Amino acid sequence: MNETMTPSPGQVAAANEEAVRAWDTVLYERWKTNRKVFVGALDDATDALLERYPVREGARVLDCGCGFGESARTISGKVGPSGSVHAVDSSPHFIADAREELADLTNVDFGVADVQTAEWEPAYDYAFSRMGTQFFAMPVPAMRAIRGALVPDGRLAKIVWRRKAESEFWAETENVVLRFLSRPETYEADTCGPGPFSMGNPETTEGILKAAGFTKIELTQLDFDYYMGADMSEAIEALTAIGPGAELIRLNAEYGESRKPEIEEALAERY
Repeated sequence: MNETMTPSPGQVAAANEEAVRAWDTVLYERWKTNRKVFVGALDDATDALLERYPVREGARVLDCGCGFGESARTISGKVGPSGSVHAVDSSPHFIADAREELADLTNVDFGVADVQTAEWEPAYDYAFSRMGTQFFAMPVPAMRAIRGALVPDGRLAKIVWRRKAESEFWAETENVVLRFLSRPETYEADTCGPGPFSMGNPETTEGILKAAGFTKIELTQLDFDYYMGADMSEAIEALTAIGPGAELIRLNAEYGESRKPEIEEALAERY
């Protein structure tokens, strides 16, 4: 497997430093612990996207925000040995894991990159992202960088969360946590930037893509069953590890942890 480090890990936009730090430390650890929920549950959405917007055999694909590399593995099988996948993530820890897990694939290489500051030659036929484009402080430059990486007739296909209110288990978990905690005015914990729902408004997302130079934009809503764990205990562990409710607990530091047993009990009653 080739190893690509373009751009270098140090080339992170100043406004993204906090989010990158969060994703490479506490969020990486929590994502890894709850991987079956946070990653495996999205396989159906990935399959639906690639069925609607297929990637051809032999294509050169840029996978943005690749995480552990599951989508890169799926796409590598579709492009075949004559195609290639360049998978990037801002977290060196995610990339290290992905590189190790996909070491058997010869048509995939990995790189650490903040897409907002990246510069690629226009060499890719297809750009893909699964929940990886919502965290940029300045999304237009990031989408423009992706557009600049595509050949003239290239395509971007990506998955983002809809509005938080339309993702009931995330929204309701936050409502439960708000019964016990409020968002502190000051905190030391790193946050993930604009957050997972920053592109949940279709008009906002379309405006960002147009400003970045994309045309023929098509937005499609997808409802699917989301695996939250083998039992209630596993589901509650996931809901208090990642997401808006989990962030409230984390931002409240020791006090947030002290209220966690009550929060978990309330979540069990709610669900």
